[in-house]
Amino acid sequence: MSYEDVRKQIVAACKRLDGEGLVAGSSGNVSVRLPAENGAELYAITPSSIPYRVLEPGQVLVINGEKEIVDGDGRPSTETNMHLAAYHARADVGSVIHSHSVYASALSIAGEDLPPLIDEQVVTLGGGVVCAQWGMSGSEDLGAKAVEALSFRRAVLLRSHGALNVGKTLEEALDVASLVERMAKIYVLARSLGGAIESLPDNVLELETKFYKIKSGLPTGD
Repeated sequence: MSYEDVRKQIVAACKRLDGEGLVAGSSGNVSVRLPAENGAELYAITPSSIPYRVLEPGQVLVINGEKEIVDGDGRPSTETNMHLAAYHARADVGSVIHSHSVYASALSIAGEDLPPLIDEQVVTLGGGVVCAQWGMSGSEDLGAKAVEALSFRRAVLLRSHGALNVGKTLEEALDVASLVERMAKIYVLARSLGGAIESLPDNVLELETKFYKIKSGLPTGD
């Protein structure tokens, strides 16, 4: 697949994120792992500070693992360090999306984890969504803390900063971002009813987490 094809897919993904309210303005960022060339890791990533409503494929940049621009003009996303941290930590990650959706951001501001509440959440995301420790935006520290809290799962809340979502493909990462926001909304609404909120039973969580790992090609620890 050519750079141009990937750029078009990323712009389409940004339009979907914007349309679903998972980002606003130029907040958040999207990247895709590209095939390596001459031993160099390559990634396509959204530029910094360009609103999604006017983003064009030609503005999406191709960078290497050292954050150097390989193709395109402009400045890569300010969260490039966090994207690269996810790729370097997880060989199974083919796409990374940093979202600023309302309910997930509310939990991140409160510093709360999103517990494993529904079967779909566990088999798709790998369990609950942990809230990482705070890190300065754009820093390597933020990337390290996000990856630590992410572990083997598909999403992590970033303290006071939205969510980081990963997938094998861009389409999968998009679905993860949508599901995280839906689950965060369900959780916040359920809590507003005043009753007790219970996570899935431990035996169910263990079984479904194992299924998620098998489906994702990750070690099960057996």
